[in-house]
Amino acid sequence: MTTKSKGKPGYREQGKKRADGVKHNFAINKEQMEYERRKLLEQMSTKVDKKRLNNMAAVAATKEPEYFDEEGNKREPTLRILSLGAGVQSSCLALMAQEGLTKHKPDYMIFADTGWEPKFVYEHVEYLKKAITICPIITVERSNLREDLIRAANPIKGSNEEHKSFAGRVPNPPLFAKRPGGKVGMLYRQCTHDYKVIPIQKEMRRILGVKPRHRVKKGTIVEQWIGISTDEAMRMKNARMYWLTSRWPLIEMKMSRSDCLQWYRDIKKHPMPGKSSCIGCPYHHNDQWKNMQKNYPVDFEDACEVDDKIRKGLKNTEAELFLHKSGVPLRTIDFQEKPKQQNLFGETFDEEFADECEGLCGV
Repeated sequence: MTTKSKGKPGYREQGKKRADGVKHNFAINKEQMEYERRKLLEQMSTKVDKKRLNNMAAVAATKEPEYFDEEGNKREPTLRILSLGAGVQSSCLALMAQEGLTKHKPDYMIFADTGWEPKFVYEHVEYLKKAITICPIITVERSNLREDLIRAANPIKGSNEEHKSFAGRVPNPPLFAKRPGGKVGMLYRQCTHDYKVIPIQKEMRRILGVKPRHRVKKGTIVEQWIGISTDEAMRMKNARMYWLTSRWPLIEMKMSRSDCLQWYRDIKKHPMPGKSSCIGCPYHHNDQWKNMQKNYPVDFEDACEVDDKIRKGLKNTEAELFLHKSGVPLRTIDFQEKPKQQNLFGETFDEEFADECEGLCGV
């Protein structure tokens, strides 16, 4: 039996954190988190910071989901689908399923292509399509994020697009807006939802045989596997569709990203994937930009070109847009040094927010 999901929270509520450091739409409820925190604290002999404690509690509270029919009998989900980001964790999960090392096997794996992925990501997806035989790997796409972003920042004069806000022209990547006074703020992120989440969900509906604008049949349960590991358990979020249930098998198996990397080394059978994210993702931290500049100069120049073209994307404001959190042109940055990075409130940006992409980018 499935329960009706609550309404989607407004923009102000999405991503807002409670005083205990847990987001409102977090997958583990407040009571369960508090129980696990208390239990962990009783077992610990040394103090631990709140962020690490929350992460440990989330891992401890994550269990394999169970499903029941109208009579209360256990049942299997209608489909199991793995969201394939083609990074370290989701690829490890996919290949472990192929090797028979997961309790269940997915019926499909779906890769959402933004059109702006690094070359090595596309090469790895092609490798996975050959290596994985237990189920099909399907590629879906909305459009080309790179081209959409440039077009949104430079609308044709006199067109309908010119009168729209930047967010009205393109699903926002979390670009950085720098005001004349020098303060830098971040735009609301919508790109993961529109270029990853929605195309994958549309493909799920197609597989289920659901026509556009029709409701998914009552009692349908799609279990979506997401490659989030134990070291980023606080990224787990509940699915908002009544027919969709998120599952995190790596966390159930108590595997961290390091464990995934070690699995590749131990099995000595599959190539090690890189980090999956768009070439010009604003969540890149300096080490990623530095690595791209040194080892993938074509990709870095591509990101610089886009960065140059989005500067005046916000209308009716003097704020300028940038891909880098320092609020300066990407091609001018010396990545040997750490530039000062402040938000609108004068607070320094956290280097770790590079991992904030819903479990669908970067894993």
